[in-house]
Amino acid sequence: MSVAASPDTRARKTVRRDARRLAPSRLVGGTLATWLLLAVASVAWWPVYRDDSMIVAAVTAVVFGTLVALVGTVFRLPTAVVAVATVAVFALAGVPAAVPGQANGVLPTGQGLVDLFAGVALGWKRLVTISLPVGSYEALLVPFFVTLLVATVTAVSVATRASRQELASIPALVLFAAGVVVGPSRLDTSIVTAVVLTGIALVWALTVRHARRAVAVATTIGARVPLVRSVLRPALVGTGTIVAAAVVATGLGLVAPPSAGRTVARTDVVKPFDPRDYVSPLSGFRAYEEQTEAQTAQLRVTGLPANGFVRIATLDTYDGVVYRVGGADGSTASGTFERVPTSVDVRGVQGSTVRVGVTVDGYSGVWLPTVGDLERLEFTGSGAEKERGAFFYNGSTGTGAVVGGIGDGTRYDLTAVVPDQPTDDQLASARPGTASVPTPRSVPDAVRDTVDASTADAETDGAKLVAMVQDLKRNGYVSHGVGDDRASRSGHGADRIQELLTSPLMIGDQEQYAAAAALMANQIGFPARVVMGFSAGGDAGGNAAAGTTSGGTTTFRGSDVTARVEVDTAQWGWVMIDPNPTVRDIPDEQQQTPQPVTRPETVVPPPPAEQQDQSQQAPPQSDRNTPPVQPLWLQILLAALPWVLATLGFVALVLLPFGVIVLLKRIRRRRRRRAPTPRARIVGAWDEYRDALVDRGHDVERSATRREAVVGAPGDGGTGLAALADRSVFGPNDADVTAADRMWSAADDAIASLRAGRTRKERIRAAVSLRSLRIADASRSAGASVASVVGRRGSRSADGQGPGEPRDYDGLQAGERRGRPSEDRGNP
Repeated sequence: MSVAASPDTRARKTVRRDARRLAPSRLVGGTLATWLLLAVASVAWWPVYRDDSMIVAAVTAVVFGTLVALVGTVFRLPTAVVAVATVAVFALAGVPAAVPGQANGVLPTGQGLVDLFAGVALGWKRLVTISLPVGSYEALLVPFFVTLLVATVTAVSVATRASRQELASIPALVLFAAGVVVGPSRLDTSIVTAVVLTGIALVWALTVRHARRAVAVATTIGARVPLVRSVLRPALVGTGTIVAAAVVATGLGLVAPPSAGRTVARTDVVKPFDPRDYVSPLSGFRAYEEQTEAQTAQLRVTGLPANGFVRIATLDTYDGVVYRVGGADGSTASGTFERVPTSVDVRGVQGSTVRVGVTVDGYSGVWLPTVGDLERLEFTGSGAEKERGAFFYNGSTGTGAVVGGIGDGTRYDLTAVVPDQPTDDQLASARPGTASVPTPRSVPDAVRDTVDASTADAETDGAKLVAMVQDLKRNGYVSHGVGDDRASRSGHGADRIQELLTSPLMIGDQEQYAAAAALMANQIGFPARVVMGFSAGGDAGGNAAAGTTSGGTTTFRGSDVTARVEVDTAQWGWVMIDPNPTVRDIPDEQQQTPQPVTRPETVVPPPPAEQQDQSQQAPPQSDRNTPPVQPLWLQILLAALPWVLATLGFVALVLLPFGVIVLLKRIRRRRRRRAPTPRARIVGAWDEYRDALVDRGHDVERSATRREAVVGAPGDGGTGLAALADRSVFGPNDADVTAADRMWSAADDAIASLRAGRTRKERIRAAVSLRSLRIADASRSAGASVASVVGRRGSRSADGQGPGEPRDYDGLQAGERRGRPSEDRGNP
């Protein structure tokens, strides 16, 4: 059986519903708060695009989404109608905003609409398989545009129509999470953005909740409530708590950041280009030196700096057979190949910016010749669109590739940064860097022996590196093994490197010297890799091609092919080193024996048997500047410390609001216990017991007397406590300190009895309950509105106060006058 609502109740509900829907303050305030949340959440998408086109798309999505939501609110349109309007706006404004290349001014085109709607389904996968930033490349702005448009419509609609406005923060949080998932693996500003976004959402939710409560109170009592006391002051207190928690969270995130890169969508998506499917370009090095290819033009380059180097590929993975390009096996050391839509992030690279034009003549292959650290590339030939869509780049190694390969007629312009290089004297002071490269496998023993022999007099790692390179240049001879050259076997496997370093005469070409130098640098402690490319003269003292002046045109022929080595240093990053000897006459066979001074076996005499173990300690000796290995317990402690700090910070963040509540109650109890007069302390003891009842769920009317308040109360001692308080307050005699102490002792016993039989969860819930704090605040807020009514009725609570009057334990309270009738004696 149900009871129908009274007309007054239905009228009040109608008024509330109409006010919620059409109040201008609600429309404006909710819209502005939503805009702020969406703006902060969109910051997570900036590393993905880094282009003004993202700002245009964001403004378009927010403006049109807000219009759709507000029209739906004002005219009370159903959800289905708002959804249809959102799709229409998406089709109308999506092409100019998210696919600007396919727009006809401000109007969409047929192909633009196809790309727009296809991007909703396919753009996400393409976005995580391409290098960042993407700018306005093709239709990759569509995922951001559609996400922001839907988030705007949903958030503004909730903020202006729903009964709980704070739920409008959820779309902004989803927008932020999506930006993090498709964003880069590095943190950037994600921690700060997340903390700011969460803080704004919590402050807004707190403010909206107090405002909603104030409206409910005003509607109930039929009068206005103080805005400052009911809304602003609680919101400011909550804001202070949130700001403190945000500072703690941000500090923990900055002091103890994750030791490894975060896992996002692009780190787990399999890239479509696998360099292991292609033969290492270094394996075909000798093909460029054949008589038919040596004088054949390979590339024509304009704008190349003097003594410039054109990179074909960087090879960082050695397996004992060949140096190859790593990458798609998921190794973070080799990086991965990604599509480059507009540009590559080269922030932090110190060097000079160059703009180079390349025309391919005789060169062919999948590897695209580049210069320095690539920043931007644009194909200009007849197959520019196809080549652009097939271009992949590995930012870790600086290697570019075009699926399907390039050939005669391919033209492209590139902008790159050529890193600054140290001099030989500066290189002698270099320290090994921290870059990660795949560990070489099957390294021949001659590499270690040659390093020991050539660096015996060097003390620092940089000096050893310089000494090793000079030893190769001084003792090596160049022969490509073609034509009239001295016989020189091709390849750079472990057996060929062993042969190069142990033969009476060191004979080889750039292929062998670069591979040997990279393995030897790695033996010293420097991360190293081989770089194959073109240089005027081929790094072997040959004739430089014509037109090699800066800004002119350089024609690279097959004889200009070379290979160098790159080592990572702590001071300058990756440094390119030329380890190749110059071309000179190779001694005859009979002149080979007088060369023992160059042999590692004769430079270092055979050690005694008892020193054999010491000779095997060359690698630790070469790394004597490296700090000693830390104990296992210390390693475990350092590894666990960030997680422990993060866990403690999270626990502190969660427990902070509850700690504030407990602290406020402690301060309130101390203020009551230390009131200046015994009578005020007695009243404070009663108030402490009454608040304990309220926090444990017992309903106490604000206008109820003490004896009425304890009716049905749990625990023991409530009735006696009420009688004792009445005698002290209304009795003819002044209360003394003894009576106050007895009152507080009885109150503590009564409060302790309330805990009897309660579970730990119930006791904790009572300790952090806000009911007593809210009742006190609500009583003060409503006091001004009802004081006159209470006065006319002549009703006061048992402690002599009106229900809305604030309690002051520092002075004499109303009704605490000598000679007041005692309710305990039953006098009127």
